[in-house]
Amino acid sequence: MTGAGRGALVALVSAAALPGGARAQAQFCSTPYYVEQGFPTAGAEQTRWKLCWRVLAGNNLVISGAWFRPAPTANWIKLIYDARLAELFVPYHAGSPRYLDVGYNFGSYPLDVIDCPGPPGVILGANNEVCKQVRDRGLAWKHDGQKRRGEELVLWSVMAAANYNYVVEWTFRDDGVVLGRLGATGQIAGSNTHVHGPIWRLDLDLNGACCDAISTVTHSEVGATGVDTHTDVQIEGGRVWSATGFRKFAIRDQSLVNASNKTSHWQLMPVVTGIPLHQELFTKYTGWVTRYRWNEMAGSQVHIYANGESVLYRDVVLWYYGGLHHMVRDEDAGMTHLMWTGFMLMPFNLFGSTPLYP
Repeated sequence: MTGAGRGALVALVSAAALPGGARAQAQFCSTPYYVEQGFPTAGAEQTRWKLCWRVLAGNNLVISGAWFRPAPTANWIKLIYDARLAELFVPYHAGSPRYLDVGYNFGSYPLDVIDCPGPPGVILGANNEVCKQVRDRGLAWKHDGQKRRGEELVLWSVMAAANYNYVVEWTFRDDGVVLGRLGATGQIAGSNTHVHGPIWRLDLDLNGACCDAISTVTHSEVGATGVDTHTDVQIEGGRVWSATGFRKFAIRDQSLVNASNKTSHWQLMPVVTGIPLHQELFTKYTGWVTRYRWNEMAGSQVHIYANGESVLYRDVVLWYYGGLHHMVRDEDAGMTHLMWTGFMLMPFNLFGSTPLYP
């Protein structure tokens, strides 16, 4: 599907009424696959998310559209066109097996009220496959006696992958931050150490599909001086994450600026305990940038998709590869407690001043 074709999708529901008499723009999903949440949950609204979701065999919980509104009178800002788990690589230290779990098309496991107690938890979907939670996320900011607690909207589902359960979780915070996480739990067969390597495909159509750019942001020390550099990714390819360089991947749109006329962008920051690099070519880089192609969806093929096309101010896709190193311990003998890996998408110069303040 071309970029123009994406914009020509037919809305399945009409605009829904919003507080204050405003009307929402047409959405590309309907109840229960459409979720909208304003913040704070009590008192005058300050920010709002709306999003679409679906659950697919293999990929599990997919965000098929997400928009953020930084103020009640502001325009909606599109962030996500499609965000999904594109592969889950599980190599064992012995050299085999080397599983590609998304490719097995594992289904979701239905949830119950113990998984998702309500209120405020709500179970969504025809097969009870998604838990929706709106919850306190802790301190948003504090200075002496001044303080603010934050809130977040969370959607999560469970992939039933043989003896493993994978929790696929998406979090949308009141300050515009998005978190993507994968958790591994279940009953372990044997005692072989292995790695769980999720590859996320993030089609971030910031402010629309056209004219986005991705840059790498890197910190370095020159003597006693710190230096931060922004380097635009010009051509499709991979980038290595550097912990010492505080490496981030920033996506921006040519036309999106804040109230101070500064360019707005979202920064992807890994939340990791390590990066597993293996002999497979798709594991050689933590981040990949490719030109959007509707049929390029498999995380294990990203090295093939990155074939040298220009990606500067184009419709681009960001791929992120994380990992969990599971050294099996005696505490795993009955049931393995959840282990997590993931990333954070944080807005930068989206607001003209501190959000949720005073």
